[in-house]
Amino acid sequence: MGRIYTVCGLAALTVLASGAARAEAPKPSASKMTLAIVLLRDVKLPKAEAIERAFGAYALEGQTLRVRPGTKKHGDLEDVELELDGGTAFVALMPAPVPKGEADAAARYSISALNGKWKLPPHKAHLIVTTEGKGDAMTRLAAFTSLLAAVAEASSAVGVYCGDAGATHDPKFFREIAKDRTTPSRLMLWTGVSIARDGDHYSLLSLGMKQFELPDLLLVVPPAKADDALPFMFDLLGMIVAGGKALPEGDTVGRSATEKLKVHYVTSPVDPKSKVWRVEMK
Repeated sequence: MGRIYTVCGLAALTVLASGAARAEAPKPSASKMTLAIVLLRDVKLPKAEAIERAFGAYALEGQTLRVRPGTKKHGDLEDVELELDGGTAFVALMPAPVPKGEADAAARYSISALNGKWKLPPHKAHLIVTTEGKGDAMTRLAAFTSLLAAVAEASSAVGVYCGDAGATHDPKFFREIAKDRTTPSRLMLWTGVSIARDGDHYSLLSLGMKQFELPDLLLVVPPAKADDALPFMFDLLGMIVAGGKALPEGDTVGRSATEKLKVHYVTSPVDPKSKVWRVEMK
C-alpha cells in the first residue's frame, strides 16, 4: 500500500485543500441497496458475458458471478441481470449524464485525484449498478467492489461514482486497487477523503464509514507530517473496520508502541448532527 500513499506529500494536500476553507461531503445514498454509478464515454450497455469474464480478475475467494439470460428494457433504462454470491445484481444503462454534476463534484474526494494527476473526463451516459446481497457490510462491499471493477473493465468507463463513499474514482485506479483484493487497500475505494487547510494544519476527513455503522475520522496533520497522513489514516480506519466498533473517548493510537495520540469525539465539520473521532498527529 505504501506505493499508493507516497504521492500524498505537502504539494498534494495543498492542491486538494485549496479553493475552500472546508470541503463539503456529498450526501450519501439513502437507498438500502448497495448502489454505485459507472460513468461512460459511450452510450452502450456492456455485455453480461463480458462482465462475467472480467469478474475473475477481481473476485475474492468464494465470490461468484453468473449471468441471468436476457436484456430487458424499462423505458429509457436497458439492463442486464446477474447473480452475485446468491443475491441479485443489476447493471442498467441510463443514456444521459448524472444530473446536476453530482458525480463530477465528488471526483475531488478520491485518492486518485491527488496532485491533480487525474481529472474526470466528460461522460455521455452512466450505468446504475445495484446489488441486494447477504452478510455484513464488509462482505457485501467486498462482493460489490469486485462487480464494479468488472463492470468498469467491460465498459467505456471514465469514472466510478460511489455515493456512499462520497467519491468518484478513476476507473483504472479502481480496478488496480480491486485487484489487490485486501481490505486495507479496498478501503481507499470505500471512503472518500475531504482535505482542508485549517490555519497551520491540514484536516483530513473520511466520508464513508457510515456504511459500516462507524464514525468518520478527522485527522489533523502538521505540514511536516504530510507524507505520513494517508497511510496513518487508512491504518486507523482499517483497525476500527476490522474490530467492528468505534474506539472509546480518550483511547490512544499511534504509529509505534511509544506514540500515544488521544482519541476525542467532536462534531463533524460537514454534518452538525454527527460526531467524528478526532486524532491530531504530532
